[in-house]
Amino acid sequence: WGGRIALEYHPLDDGMVYASISRGYRANGINAGILASMETTDDPDILLQLRALQQFQEEYLINYETGFKGSLLAGRLQTRLAIFYMDRKDQQVKGSLVVPRPDGSTAFLDYTDNAAQGHNYGSELELNWLASEQLLLFANIGLLQTEYENYTDAQGNDLSGRDQAQAPNYQYAIGARYDFDAGFYLRMDVEGKDSYYFSDRHELKSPSYNLLNLRLGYAHDNWSVAVWGRNVTDETYYVRGFGTFGNDPRKEYAVEPYYQFGEPRVLGVSASYDF
Repeated sequence: WGGRIALEYHPLDDGMVYASISRGYRANGINAGILASMETTDDPDILLQLRALQQFQEEYLINYETGFKGSLLAGRLQTRLAIFYMDRKDQQVKGSLVVPRPDGSTAFLDYTDNAAQGHNYGSELELNWLASEQLLLFANIGLLQTEYENYTDAQGNDLSGRDQAQAPNYQYAIGARYDFDAGFYLRMDVEGKDSYYFSDRHELKSPSYNLLNLRLGYAHDNWSVAVWGRNVTDETYYVRGFGTFGNDPRKEYAVEPYYQFGEPRVLGVSASYDF
């Protein structure tokens, strides 16, 4: 079962302070890939691991949150601030096994498992400030701390105290838009993330990165045109990473990291007409 209880207080006409407690859940289930692979090995130790991973339990999360939403400075500043703490029980986590087959090949099996407990806490801030009739400033900032408690994976690795996967300690997007006379405008924003683990299956991490985006445009009546660039400084960064298998026969299938790169510098022109 899940639910939410919230208390809202409106001290301002355009502002609200709130506090809430909510309970969410993820259903339990079966690791179909594990069940379908029980015949791929006759190793008793691996079979014992596979039997233990045939199913996973439901996860429960209780979230405590407080914050503020509203308009300030005569409506020129729109803001939202949230502070939260999450208590996760039987947290569902992703794992994988490399199972040797009798013919010498291997099977790579994904599965869902449960950690005993986990904790997430942090804050989120959103700001949109009309600093002048021509200048708009905006910011989205998130801070996050995560941790596993009492979690040992199927390979026997104790991950207690380690950060959870896909959970950077900070991420942000800040920028500005300046409107010139006669319909021209310039927008600039910078976005970034802290380093984070790609997965609970290995130690591979994404380095922190920062990306610059620019847009110069012109709008008049029903049509607009813009010249833009994403990742203007052509930063190299990763969006996925794998670190526990060998795939290159030139290196005798040595285990090494594999990365999926993020988008490189992209430049373009866009035009639109509304009718």
